[in-house]
Amino acid sequence: MGLSLLHIKTFGKFSISLPVGLTAYTGYIIYDGKLSFEGLLVFVGIFFLSAGASAINQLQEKQFDALMTRTANRPLPIGIINTSGAVVLSLLFLLAGTFALLPFGFWAIFSGWMGVFWYNLIYTPMKRWSAFSVFPGAVVGAIPPIAGWIAAGGSIMDARIHFLALFFFLGQMPHFWLLVLKYGEQYRNAGFPVITDVLSKEQINRINLVWFLATFISAMFLPFFNVITNRPVIWIVTISTILMMAWSVRITIKLKNENQNTSLRKMFLYFNTFYLWMIILIYADQI
Repeated sequence: MGLSLLHIKTFGKFSISLPVGLTAYTGYIIYDGKLSFEGLLVFVGIFFLSAGASAINQLQEKQFDALMTRTANRPLPIGIINTSGAVVLSLLFLLAGTFALLPFGFWAIFSGWMGVFWYNLIYTPMKRWSAFSVFPGAVVGAIPPIAGWIAAGGSIMDARIHFLALFFFLGQMPHFWLLVLKYGEQYRNAGFPVITDVLSKEQINRINLVWFLATFISAMFLPFFNVITNRPVIWIVTISTILMMAWSVRITIKLKNENQNTSLRKMFLYFNTFYLWMIILIYADQI
């Protein structure tokens, strides 16, 4: 079997790199004040830098991926891509991302590469020795909107980008913890320390609820920081977040009585859909 587009997409984790690029575009348009074709180049740049970081991550964790069911079929563990080919493909992703950001100057490139460095040099190694690597891991989600903001000409001292970055940071916490709850046994078998060795699942569920609520509450503050200014959009954001707060409390309670895996799938799907919905609403606010 030869290398296919599907293998390349898996190696670059395009399904994750796509929303990462969208958050960078979000940072760009908030400062620019309109939906911008120029900003799409920022999307492309951060998308490929994210793909490059994901590819390097798979090089770093090749032996661990082979031990987990959810990752055992990635291109490196099954031998579709060898190590030298993986290095070349990783470099191509990173070069494509860097060249796409060139028109926006040094600081746009620097901020984009900060995400790569943080993901591969801090978060990935920390996963091997700490069950609490989720905290530095969440920082990765806050960097792309900052990169987009800087690319548009925004100042890092502006409160709007700090709060937007906080919004995306908060959302990374439930995302990571839900993955650990769902695949904790696989992580443990591969030799990773997992949070379920430190806290009970009931404790994690309660803590996760706090992160859910913090994320939803922070979304309601987006209008306060002028991230969203259109009144109809503000009402939609408010109603959406209130509904999600009620949902998060309800499904956390139901976790005790329902199949754990089924509920975790629902939580993961609905929560990530909420984030996509918020991004769409921010885009709609710029029309």
